[in-house]
Amino acid sequence: MKKSLHVTLSLALLSSLCFASSDTVEARYAQALSVYNAGDYAKAYALFETLWELSPEDAELNFHLGRSALELKKYDEAGIAFDRVLMVNPKHARTRLEMARLYFETKQYASAQQELDEILSEKLPQNVQDMVSSMQKAIGTGESPHTFRGALMLALDYDTNIANDVGRGITQNVFTSINDKRKSAGLAEILLFNHAYDMGERGGWRWESNFLAYNKNLNQHSDRDLLIFTLGSGPTYTFDSYKLSFLASYDKVNLGSDAYLGTSGFGVNLKKIISPTLIAEADISAKRTLYDNSSSTSDFDALIYTLGFRKSFDEGSWLLSTYLSYKDDAERDKNAAQYGVSKDEWAYKMELSKELYSGIRGLVAYTHKAIGYDEYDTFLAIKRKDKEDYFTLGLSYAIDKTSSLLLNHSYTNHSSNNALGEYTKNTTSLAYIRNF
Repeated sequence: MKKSLHVTLSLALLSSLCFASSDTVEARYAQALSVYNAGDYAKAYALFETLWELSPEDAELNFHLGRSALELKKYDEAGIAFDRVLMVNPKHARTRLEMARLYFETKQYASAQQELDEILSEKLPQNVQDMVSSMQKAIGTGESPHTFRGALMLALDYDTNIANDVGRGITQNVFTSINDKRKSAGLAEILLFNHAYDMGERGGWRWESNFLAYNKNLNQHSDRDLLIFTLGSGPTYTFDSYKLSFLASYDKVNLGSDAYLGTSGFGVNLKKIISPTLIAEADISAKRTLYDNSSSTSDFDALIYTLGFRKSFDEGSWLLSTYLSYKDDAERDKNAAQYGVSKDEWAYKMELSKELYSGIRGLVAYTHKAIGYDEYDTFLAIKRKDKEDYFTLGLSYAIDKTSSLLLNHSYTNHSSNNALGEYTKNTTSLAYIRNF
């Protein structure tokens, strides 16, 4: 009898505690709504955040948490809260309207318009239609057809072989491989500027241009200082999940204090969004390289074909890029005495990066090249064939939303059946990047 009474009392006590807890939560929620309606968004955000820990799946709670964060300009927190609502109810029109407002305030006008398009596909109450109409007018007023982006990078590096492959990623194989093992530290500055002009409705024709200036000064051997200017411009067309780009480009390279070469080109690029986490692209480009001193080097034309894929995993924590390219260099002066100008090059590249900690991302990359030369070297009685393995390890740290630090080390092993074409090199760099 005592045991039965004890169980009954325990159940009654547990039930009373649950009701008390429920009453407390409801009271706190009512208080948070009252504070929110009164316009005290800082206090409302704190109250809703505490309640969210007790019921993280509650859509209405997440909505008010996001609204409070949005009023406080906590855009990241607001976006996360709204995403949780849309996971439960993708057609929650008021949440999509608030997402559109978030994108508008952060000047992501195309994304804001996309959210409004989603809302308009549903039957809406008149008051929501009025809000959508007002937002569309605001986007039309606030959105400029011109978009500007840029970045400035300052870098210190140390190169164990400055005679080969200086400026990788901007211009490759500028110098003839001569097994020169000179070493030097250097200071590099890079300025990148992009501009886009929307020529019609969102998702249609745009004109995109880019400019890059690269300057590198060595503390020794100034004859290998490098100055590069690159300009590209052309139209793009976006339709469905495709983006088609046409680009005319010109590169100018100065070596030391002298003009070295100029390269003009034209390319076509097609990108396809296969899924939210997978993008494929194909590129075909033609380039003509003319040397300023034609007596020592021979001009050539090049055709380059590239196919690539980019895949993200684990909500962007992992990023994988793979590329396959083929390059055909053809000497323009067939009667010239130059050797090693006409050649074929296959390249395979894989790059993997991962967010290690908040703001810190690691990178590992590998590139393999196989190069076959067309001319037969009668002196060595061979057709030259080269192979190159290029390894990269890097760490980046995001200081804030516009600036970051980058530490990078690369190793190159270039082998050949011609001993003059063999070399190795190590390059270590530390860079500061500022986006604007």
